[in-house]
Amino acid sequence: MPITSIPEPGSIIGFRKARLGSGEQPGKLYPVYQIAGAASTDIIDSWIPIEWDSDVITRVMMDSAVERYGRAHPMRTATKRVLRSGGLTVSAGTTYTPDASTNDYITLTARRFLAQFVVDEDDLADADSIIDTIKTKGMDWAVSYADSFDNACLAVSGAENGTTVPFTSVYKALRTTNAATGYNADDNYASWVSTNVSFAASGGGTSLYEKLSGTLKKVETSKYWSLADSLVIAAPGWRDALRLATDAQGRPIFIQGTSGTPDTLFNVPIAWSRGCKVAATMTGAPTGNDLLIFGNRQFLKRGDRSNPESLVDQARAQDSTDDTAVKFRVRRGFGVGHEKALAILERI
Repeated sequence: MPITSIPEPGSIIGFRKARLGSGEQPGKLYPVYQIAGAASTDIIDSWIPIEWDSDVITRVMMDSAVERYGRAHPMRTATKRVLRSGGLTVSAGTTYTPDASTNDYITLTARRFLAQFVVDEDDLADADSIIDTIKTKGMDWAVSYADSFDNACLAVSGAENGTTVPFTSVYKALRTTNAATGYNADDNYASWVSTNVSFAASGGGTSLYEKLSGTLKKVETSKYWSLADSLVIAAPGWRDALRLATDAQGRPIFIQGTSGTPDTLFNVPIAWSRGCKVAATMTGAPTGNDLLIFGNRQFLKRGDRSNPESLVDQARAQDSTDDTAVKFRVRRGFGVGHEKALAILERI
């Protein structure tokens, strides 16, 4: 980062990560000191982890449903195989029966989610402005990353290609046949036309009340349902319709949380996600149909290769402009543990 005046020898001008093989504590940040006669030879050019108690991480966790509720799988390499369990055969008596269930793997592949901004060094007059600029841009990145990551995991309709479509999303998985799991395309998918809302106004199972109940039933009648791990992830566009939905007795089925408790639907917690809208490729501002996803959150498999980190670098002598560049990145993987553990209702 730019230094507007030469610090006194021995003063701290930045921090760096621990050096491999040096005996330093991994993950700890070590100070970079000014040396006599010139700037430190320990250039501040390493990626700095964003602390988990920072405003940036807090915003990511608040805005991203998959970051907040997905099942975390630490990744030490770019790919990791995760067992997709089909259960275990249990018998009674004194003779063991070999398990007959199908067990295969899903492969989590870590993708980089990146952002960069460049600012003229004349706009960074002092250290306070540097810190404020990086903090502001860090918050911008947190919001954009949360929306883009959720969109990639939940709602992208295209086939995985590693770049514009980082993963096979929940939407894509549930609308595609998977012979390995015995799942048929659209078995756990339903749609609702924005007309009938309340149960009393329907006829023929087309009301929102009936559509929501039917969607939840697809998971509740499977072996993958768990009350403790049940979760609804929905685009905020659903809120208006849910506020109007009632059962046959006119009672609301959507309860808004108070005093820090989450909103609920049929007593199931709701996580709101701006990324939970259909898009052909990953975007931080999807404009497609609103989705409501219900299921067991343990089957939202999130691979954690590296946590959010930033890199700040000032202009060098060989650069043609005096600009400071800041990068943000995180490496994440994602996969659907089993299609039958999740169900989708699309608002069309």
